[in-house]
Amino acid sequence: MSSTYHTLVIGAGINGLCTCYHLLRQGIRDVGLIEQFALAHGRGSSHGDSRITRSAYVNADYVRLMQIAHGESWPQLERDAEVQLIYPTPGCFFGPADGKYTSYARAVTEVGVDVEPLTPEEGRKRFPVFRFEDAAGVLYDRTAGLVAAAQAVESLIHLIRRQDGDIRENTTVQRVDITRDPIRVETSAGDFETERLILTAGPWVSRLLPVLDSRVAVARQTVGFFQLEGSREEFQPGAFPVWGYLLQKGDISYYGLPQFVREGIKLAKHIVSGVDDDPDDVPTQMPEDAIEDLRVFIKEQFVPPVERFLDWETCLYTNTGTEDFILDVHPDNPNVVIGAGFSGHGFKFGPLTGRILSELSLNGKTSIPEFEAARVMFEVPRNV
Repeated sequence: MSSTYHTLVIGAGINGLCTCYHLLRQGIRDVGLIEQFALAHGRGSSHGDSRITRSAYVNADYVRLMQIAHGESWPQLERDAEVQLIYPTPGCFFGPADGKYTSYARAVTEVGVDVEPLTPEEGRKRFPVFRFEDAAGVLYDRTAGLVAAAQAVESLIHLIRRQDGDIRENTTVQRVDITRDPIRVETSAGDFETERLILTAGPWVSRLLPVLDSRVAVARQTVGFFQLEGSREEFQPGAFPVWGYLLQKGDISYYGLPQFVREGIKLAKHIVSGVDDDPDDVPTQMPEDAIEDLRVFIKEQFVPPVERFLDWETCLYTNTGTEDFILDVHPDNPNVVIGAGFSGHGFKFGPLTGRILSELSLNGKTSIPEFEAARVMFEVPRNV
């Protein structure tokens, strides 16, 4: 194992893993990946069995990028890993007229993806599990699916190791010195030098990069698993949708997924403002208020009632003020690239994000016209 690298990536969540995968796929050698915990740990933003993928988005630029993720990036990873990672599942996205529903409908119509607007009455026929009583409309996303998240993480680890990527887990980064050439990274396992540095450190990224102070905030999310009344087959992928309830007020919405691997449907509140949690705090007791909030939502929006509450877990969001990702070259050093602020919706972009970050590191720009056209949206915020 080398202590000098061509490119060093800090953070082995989905985006760091995908970045290493793409660097190695492009023939780069001496690629290192540092992770402060054990690989596939449950302390950050990339753990859990499932994630949503969808084309329905509030912004047409994201819709266009998801076309690439669905059409190229995930299929390529599945071929390389020789495993299914995307399970096609109908997408159902709805909400009141004063929420984000109208913006979602406008964006998918502008791009022309396979997302059909339905009236609430039509929505009840297509998705009878929901009431849609306060819905302005329903978006039926035929491109949507469930991502086998844990399997994706494990597959990427395997691919990186197979290509001789140098993974150092349980190694804490204490300081990065980007003023040096080569760049120095000081860790609990010693100091490393690298020509290029890519930071995908999730909730801990601002501790390593002062340029992100006050630009990102950490929010802990509570995820609940519930058994609803009905046959188990009704809640499997393909039968039960991936879904999102779109609100505007307070930047709070809800989302959920079918039963997958573990028992029960997955349900959570999506909180992207108003909090800044310490990522080192690990909850040991079930957050009763958060679980009760999810119970109330099910009662208001679902037709089948809760049969029983099954389990809970938490994850961390690293939020930007706009909910847009930061995918950018460091303003003070072109050999440092930042992938941060994924604001709770970054996993579905992982293989594409890895390509973007690797190309930014190697070339200062990407070969993706859709990203380059929207690149200003993904820059490091220059003003707080």
